[in-house]
Amino acid sequence: MNESRTMTGPRPNILIDGWTLTLRAVRVTLRNPFLLMMATFFPLILLVLMTVAFGSLVAPGGSRADYVNFSLPLFAVMGIAFAGLGTAMTTYDDLQSGFDRRLRAMPIARAAPLIGRIAGDAVRNLITLLAVIGVGYLLGFRFTGGALGALGFLALPLIFGTAVAWMMVAIAVHAKSGEAVASALNAILLVASFLSTGFVPRQDLPSWIQPVAAANPVSSVVEAMRAMAAAGPVASPMWRALAWTVALTLIFATIAIHGYRRR
Repeated sequence: MNESRTMTGPRPNILIDGWTLTLRAVRVTLRNPFLLMMATFFPLILLVLMTVAFGSLVAPGGSRADYVNFSLPLFAVMGIAFAGLGTAMTTYDDLQSGFDRRLRAMPIARAAPLIGRIAGDAVRNLITLLAVIGVGYLLGFRFTGGALGALGFLALPLIFGTAVAWMMVAIAVHAKSGEAVASALNAILLVASFLSTGFVPRQDLPSWIQPVAAANPVSSVVEAMRAMAAAGPVASPMWRALAWTVALTLIFATIAIHGYRRR
């Protein structure tokens, strides 16, 4: 009588595998100050320059603090969006260096590397967001919508940042070079930021830009954050922001996971 023995290894667990790779992504971020600087330096410089140089022009009759309270949500979103460049570049580097090939040879959940990278980058996004708010406070920004509004102000851009991160990963796994990743994403993020209602009210934009700004997901997130910070009407912009977040996540997560499996 012949006996057969089946050898089985550890079964993949997406929660454990994802958590392990999340911690790895956090360590990579903390060990590379350039990633944090890249995410925070640009929006902070814009925040200071726009407030000092153009605040009184955009908000005539108001103080610089008035303009900071109006514009800071955009700079917070820009910080998180540009932090996504680090997500794209580390994803591309891992694909090119062979790190992902080593992961594929291990008994881990296939989606764990992408989930861990995006979850880990949420920590970097939080640091970026707190830095922008901290500088904004020095310039006069204040929460007047209560504790619940402040929590929503913090949570919404982090949630939207997840959708942005999936877009970054989707582009990175299909890119042919690191330069192509950086060039494409810089253009997308700059256009989305400047063609929004973050710098000036929609009615003050040129008439041909107003429909573009209204449809821009950045505008929805910024307007919802502005309303939560100042206890304004939040329902309409919040639903638009969440709808954009869900749609972008579903679209780009599907593209990213499909492209990652093909790689």
